[in-house]
Amino acid sequence: MNYLSIFILCSCLSPSLADSDIAASQLLKGKTHTNNWAVLVDTSRFWFNYRHVANVLSMYRSVKRLGIPDSQIILMVADDMACNPRNPRPATVFNNAHQHINVYGEDVEVDYRGYEVTVENFVRLLTGRLAPSTPRSKRLLTDDGSNILIYMTGHGGDGFLKFQDSEEITNVELADAFEQMWQKKRYNEILFIIDTCQAASMYEHFYSPNILAIASSLVGEDSLSHHVDPAIGVYIIDRFTYYALEFLERVTPDSKKTLAQFLQVCPKRVCISTVGVRQDLYKRDPNNVLVTEFFGSVRNVELTDKILGLPECGGLGKVELNDSVSGSTLKEKSTTSSPKKLVYADQLPILRVS
Repeated sequence: MNYLSIFILCSCLSPSLADSDIAASQLLKGKTHTNNWAVLVDTSRFWFNYRHVANVLSMYRSVKRLGIPDSQIILMVADDMACNPRNPRPATVFNNAHQHINVYGEDVEVDYRGYEVTVENFVRLLTGRLAPSTPRSKRLLTDDGSNILIYMTGHGGDGFLKFQDSEEITNVELADAFEQMWQKKRYNEILFIIDTCQAASMYEHFYSPNILAIASSLVGEDSLSHHVDPAIGVYIIDRFTYYALEFLERVTPDSKKTLAQFLQVCPKRVCISTVGVRQDLYKRDPNNVLVTEFFGSVRNVELTDKILGLPECGGLGKVELNDSVSGSTLKEKSTTSSPKKLVYADQLPILRVS
């Protein structure tokens, strides 16, 4: 009797490989990249900074479309635009004056909102130094096999990025946070993207390995907005993010587009500012790195004809999977006399009057 077992690799491998044999061979060769995460941060607030919310929500929409689940996306945003009294279209945020995409859709999961977006919370998130009571959704549960996309937008200057117009993180503090992540084996590679004025100053002090940094402007340059929506009277997206999204909209989960192509999305003639790139810490050639290794995530499945022993769980013993060709059915051997009865708990306390 032939037995058929299916071995599912539950790790979210980032390369968009249609051929599972290639993915399996990469694992056998010792490839350490096993999962993808995204940390998306809007550090500003107030209505006139509408474009920064649109920036980060647009990036959020792109990484979700390419396969990174909400459980592996940390979204930090002021979250005060959709319901702002000045917004003529409540519960919406648009990144284009044509208003064809509401990036504040029904499935947006904000992890840190409002006054939770602080320098302390951001650094604690990166380094894993969170209180034990912190829920799983607010944790960056990465390991040494994680590729992390870190995207930041807001107002900055030479060597600092403002948070909520009340505090700021310096380039030294950010560099030290990344070093803690490396020492604690919290990442495999980091793609750091920052869209702010004098953005390149934020990666000047990086010294940890495997970091590719992209900045929307060099030191001494401003990062400019793209266009105004007359209906709301404010700029609604920044130039670098606009052209980055234009590129990402043409990327599919099985795309072969590379990071080298992504680095060319905003030349100075359209960005007006000069895009800065630091790749001396990054050991791979961007021409050989797929965009989806940071912006996407694909679950690879490997089929095998070997029988795999599965651990006992849930009151069930060994599960035998017979070959469907032979017409056999699934057999389960129970290891308990009576399964535990499970019931739903009341969501709200119910007062019972006797």
